[in-house]
Amino acid sequence: MRKFMMLAIAGVLVLAGELAWAQKTTLSPRRPTPVIQSLSPADSPIPLATGVSGLTATPATLQFTANNPGSAVAGNSSATVGWSISGGASGNTWTLSVYANSATFTGCTTVPASAVGVSCSSASATGTRASANCQSGGPFTLPSTAPGQQVASGSEGNAGPTVGGSSTFSVVLNYQFTDSWQYIANTCPLTITYTVNAP
Repeated sequence: MRKFMMLAIAGVLVLAGELAWAQKTTLSPRRPTPVIQSLSPADSPIPLATGVSGLTATPATLQFTANNPGSAVAGNSSATVGWSISGGASGNTWTLSVYANSATFTGCTTVPASAVGVSCSSASATGTRASANCQSGGPFTLPSTAPGQQVASGSEGNAGPTVGGSSTFSVVLNYQFTDSWQYIANTCPLTITYTVNAP
């Protein structure tokens, strides 16, 4: 029996004796949204810049137990990615993408990142006019370049009739590993990056 583990944390990782990959969360580069003063009365709301915060991926570890090399092995749990968007507008669409930071597992050059598949099983949003939807299809082959594979999208939402407010989002992802006889279990991390783009 061979075991493969995936970590879902940002920072330094210490693993021993098993194949693994790590996930980290990042925010996409953003340009500030200009704020324009309205010529209407002073109590009119002023549009706010959209901001993404609190991007997390849990649990910290997903494990794959490979009993039959040559088959697809599902992780023992799902990864939940969550974040908040403030100052959003219901007419704007956010996207969640994922990619590996390397084409192969570090220290295991025979194990490609493309052996990992990802699919969205559920997506939810809390906030006025906010929405979340899974990308149809999948599992998708995990790419090793940005911007990555889009796995979910939806409306940023807002807190009322004006631009502003805050919404929270949660996306549940399932990972699978296509095992092979040529893959030898070892301590081999692969960093995964999540990117939320909210214009």
